[in-house]
Amino acid sequence: MRQPPENFLLRRRSLLLAAGACAVAPAWSQSTTWNPTHPIKLVVPFPPGGATDTTARALVDRLGQKLGQPVFIDNRAGAGGAIGAEAVYRAAPDGYTILFASADVMVISPHLFLKLPYKPLEFAAIGPTAGGGLMLVGRPGLEAKTFPEVVELARKRELSFASWGNGSAGHLGAEMFKHHTKVPKVLIVPYQGAAPAVQAVIGGQVDLMFMPIPLWVAMQSRVTTYAVAAKARYERYKQWPAMAEFGVPIDLELWQGFFAPPQTPRPVVDRLGKALAEVMADPEVRKKVEELGLIPSSINQDEFAKMLAPDLARWGEAVRLANVQPQ
Repeated sequence: MRQPPENFLLRRRSLLLAAGACAVAPAWSQSTTWNPTHPIKLVVPFPPGGATDTTARALVDRLGQKLGQPVFIDNRAGAGGAIGAEAVYRAAPDGYTILFASADVMVISPHLFLKLPYKPLEFAAIGPTAGGGLMLVGRPGLEAKTFPEVVELARKRELSFASWGNGSAGHLGAEMFKHHTKVPKVLIVPYQGAAPAVQAVIGGQVDLMFMPIPLWVAMQSRVTTYAVAAKARYERYKQWPAMAEFGVPIDLELWQGFFAPPQTPRPVVDRLGKALAEVMADPEVRKKVEELGLIPSSINQDEFAKMLAPDLARWGEAVRLANVQPQ
C-alpha cells in the first residue's frame, strides 16, 4: 500500500495538535467576557459591624444582581486584616473568592510588619468603592473637651488609644499624634476590629480613638468628638475642625476597594470591575454610601490600580515620620 507523503503527515499532525489545544482551552479565553456560574465569596478582613464590613453589606446585594450570582460575605478577622487578605491571596484565581480591603490592609501594613503573608501589589485590582476619614474621639467623661485640651492632657499623663490591630490606621494615627504633638508617650490598645475598639471607647475602657467616620456617624452621640484627621474640614461635617488647623498635620483619609487573587485572568477581573462600577454609579447606592459617612469614589478601575504603588510610598513616608518601627 502506498504511504502518504511526509509533508501530508506533518500537516495532519499539526492540525490534530491545534484541535487538541482548542479543546482544552478554558471557556473564558474564547470570548471577551466571563460570567460566574455559582455564588461568589467576598472576604472582609474585619469583624461584622466595622466600617469596612458595613460598606460591604451595603453593596453585596446589588453586586450580586449585576453578576447574576449571589455574593456572600465571609468575615475573616485578625492580625490587622492580614488573615483575610492572605486567604484571598492564596485562593484560586477564578473570580469566586475576592477581597474587600481598606487602605490600611493594602498600603499601610506593609510598612508596619517585617513579614506579611501577602504582597499587596500582586493582587488584581477590581475597583474602588469609596473613601473616608477618621475622627479623633474620646470616651464619655474624659476631661478634655477640645482638641487643644486633649494635647494638654496627653502631656500631663499617658492616654490610651484604641486601634483595630497593629498596622491599622487607628494604630498609625496614635503614633502620629504622639510624634506631631511631642507628647511623652501613649498607650495603644489593639482590638480585632474597629467595632470592638469603638465599644471599648464607649465603655470607658480606653481614652481615645481615631474612629472611622462610618462608625462615628452612628456613635457620635456617645463620644466626645475633637477633630477630623485631615488637611481640611469635610464639607459634610464642617462644624468639626481639621487637625491641620492646630498645626498637627495628621491626614488619615482612607479608601476601600475590591481585589482578586494574583494571576486572576483579565476577563474575570474586567467582568467583576464592570459590575462594581455599575453598582457604584447607581444614585441609590451612592446615597447609601454617603449616609454611611463615606465619599463614593470617582476614579475607574485602571486609575485605581495605578494609584496603589504611589499610595504605598506615601504611607511609607508617613510611617517613617511617625517613627513607627516595623514588628
